[in-house]
Amino acid sequence: MGVFYVTAPVYSLRGVPVLNYHQVNDVKFSPLTMKTADFEAQMSYLHEQGYHTITLNQLYNYLQHNGPLPDKPVVITFDDGYVDNYEEAMPILQKYGMNATLFMIGDSIGAPGFLNAQQLRAMEASHTFNVESHTYTHKDLRTLGAPAVATEFNKSKQILEAVLGHPVEYIAYPCGFTNVEVDNLAKETGYRLAFTVDTGNVNKGENDFNLDRVPVFEGDNPLLSMKLRLHYVEIIGGLWALRDFLRDHNQPTLAALVPLF
Repeated sequence: MGVFYVTAPVYSLRGVPVLNYHQVNDVKFSPLTMKTADFEAQMSYLHEQGYHTITLNQLYNYLQHNGPLPDKPVVITFDDGYVDNYEEAMPILQKYGMNATLFMIGDSIGAPGFLNAQQLRAMEASHTFNVESHTYTHKDLRTLGAPAVATEFNKSKQILEAVLGHPVEYIAYPCGFTNVEVDNLAKETGYRLAFTVDTGNVNKGENDFNLDRVPVFEGDNPLLSMKLRLHYVEIIGGLWALRDFLRDHNQPTLAALVPLF
């Protein structure tokens, strides 16, 4: 009689990657701004490699209830709510049949360069984006007292729910900055999951209010960089943690030697 092996899905062993973007355009030039051709090359690569984008509801149901996920799941997220997410990123996502989550700053809705309420509703109506919270004013939550943090969380939920007409249940902390008190307040406010920008995949059994993501920047070779972070996130996350440790211990010269990929 032959021996049968049950192979666990890769994501159950390595976790689910949550990619983190900000802007996509060919006008602005910063590490947070991905050129449109580079963003399309990355989405094309995910599509060709058989990755399937999932929503945060799917991720939550997997983490909490062992809900099913497609083979090679990936979450695509955007922070802040720049208008180019609607003008540039959305058509590319639609071209490859992908969806994404937008973490929107509450008080930036309708501000110059940011998405307005009509655009946010159109993005959701297209079934390309789900819009969630990035707090109300994008402050470093660690520097605020508990009442102010609670206000950031509650006002963001209230304004977005009024615009979108549905519960807002997920949040990304501004710049990923958080601590135990902030995590607890996010849970008390009614969010289901909360995300940092610490580098890593999302695994079962972790703190649901301190989840890692995979930051994606423009850089010198953005496609190669994204591939390395997608496939070797454990190594890269460890290197970045080493770099931060060296910086925190007044070793800037050694920290500068750690590759960024």
